[in-house]
Amino acid sequence: MNTDNIAPLKHIANHRISGKVLPALAMATSLCLPLSLHAEDQSYQSLRDWIENSRPDAELTPGQHLTINDRGQKLEALIPHTAWKYYFFDNMDMEIGVTRNYPAPDHWGKNMAVDYKLDEDATLVGFTGGGFPFSEIKADDPVAGQKVIWNMLWRPGTNDFDMPMVTWLRGESGKLDRIMEYTNTSATYARGDHSLVPGYEEVKSKRVMEFRSPRDMAGAKDMSITYVDHRRENSGWLYMPAQRKPRRTLASERTGELMGMDMIREDNNGFGGKVYENTWEYLGKRKILATINVESNPEFGGDSLWVPHKTRWEVRDTHVVLIKPKSEDHPYSARVVFVDAETYWTHWMFAFDKKDDQLFRMNQHFLKYSEDYDKEPPAQAPFIKQDYSKSVGHSVFLHLGQTDINAKKPHATMTHCFTNKKEFTAARAKQFYSLRNMISGRR
Repeated sequence: MNTDNIAPLKHIANHRISGKVLPALAMATSLCLPLSLHAEDQSYQSLRDWIENSRPDAELTPGQHLTINDRGQKLEALIPHTAWKYYFFDNMDMEIGVTRNYPAPDHWGKNMAVDYKLDEDATLVGFTGGGFPFSEIKADDPVAGQKVIWNMLWRPGTNDFDMPMVTWLRGESGKLDRIMEYTNTSATYARGDHSLVPGYEEVKSKRVMEFRSPRDMAGAKDMSITYVDHRRENSGWLYMPAQRKPRRTLASERTGELMGMDMIREDNNGFGGKVYENTWEYLGKRKILATINVESNPEFGGDSLWVPHKTRWEVRDTHVVLIKPKSEDHPYSARVVFVDAETYWTHWMFAFDKKDDQLFRMNQHFLKYSEDYDKEPPAQAPFIKQDYSKSVGHSVFLHLGQTDINAKKPHATMTHCFTNKKEFTAARAKQFYSLRNMISGRR
C-alpha cells in the first residue's frame, strides 16, 4: 500500500464521513489501492499504480455471472484500471469460465532451429519458427520483456487462417458511423526447418485483407509481407480500385490508422512494431480476466456499445510488459501489454499519448480454442458460410474479434471475426499472394 495515503485516511476518519465517501473509502482500503485509482483516471501512472498495488483476493467460481455489484470486491483487481471507464456499466454480465490449460500442437517445438540468438539490442537473429524461441521467462532477466514479445510474435496460430470479418465503427452513445465487411487471409511461410514455399526462406508470413463493403471500399486490398529478418522492413501494398494500381506502403505508415479504423498497424496483436525501435521493461506477472475462450462472437454492450457483453471470461496469468518508443515522432509515450503466460496471445493493450500521458488507444481480444469448435461452433459470417470442422485438430487459438478504442476522439472499432484454419499448398500460396493476382482478382 502507498503509505502516502495513511495520513489523509486518518484525517478523514476523524471527521464526519458522508454516505458517498464511506463506501469508496472502504473499497479502496480493502483492495489496498490508492484512492485516486477509483476516479476515472486514465493516465499512464494510474495503470502503473494498479499493476503494482492491486492483487485479487476473491475466489471466482466457474459458471457464476458477475455484475456491476461485484465491481469492488471481485472485478477491480482483475480488469486493468484503465479499462474501468468502459467495462463497468449498469447491466453488465460477465460469465466466469474454468481456468484451463491449452496444449499447443503436437509438432510445436520439435522442428526448430537451434543456432538463433538475441543480438546487442535484443533483436532475435536466426530464428525460423516452429516453436516458442524462449521456453522460460525469468523476472530478473534484463531482456525478459523482449523474450515475451518474441514468443508472442512466433506463437502457434498467428497465421494460416481464412477470416471473414465484420467491423462496426461507433462514436459516443453508440452512434454507428460505418460498417465494413472484409476477409483477412494469412499464411505462415517460416516453419522451423523449412519454408512453405521453397525459395522464399526469407519470408515469415504473408497476409491479404480484401474489402467487400461499404461501396466506396469494395475491392480495396491490403497485402503485407513480414520477414524472418526482423530488421528488414515489412513489405506492403495498398490497392484501391479507383486508383487502378497498387501503392507501396511505407515504414512510416506503421503509426497511421489502418483503413479508417481506431487502430494503427503497430497495434496489431498488441505490438506489431520493431523491437529495436523501443525500450523495454518487464513488469512481472499478474492475474487478469480475459476473453480467451469465448463460446461464440460476443455481443457488444456498455454506454456506447464498445465492449464485449454477456460472454465468457477466464482468470489468466499474464506477463506484463512496458514498451516505450525511442522515436520522438511516435504518437505513443508508452504501451503496456498483458500477454498470456501459457499461450502468448495478447489479452489487453494500453497505449498512452505522448502529449499528456493519458490513454490514447486500447484494445482487447476475443479468442477461441480450436478444439472447442466441435462442441461450441462460433457464429457464421453474414456473407459466407464456412466448414468449421476444418479447425478441429490444430490445437491453436483462433481470433473471434476485438475492440479497439480511441479515447481521444472518442471513438471505437468493434470487430467480429469468423476464423477458420486454412492450410495452403506451396503452389496455392505462391499464386494467392502474387501481387499481380491480388490486383487482377484471379485467385
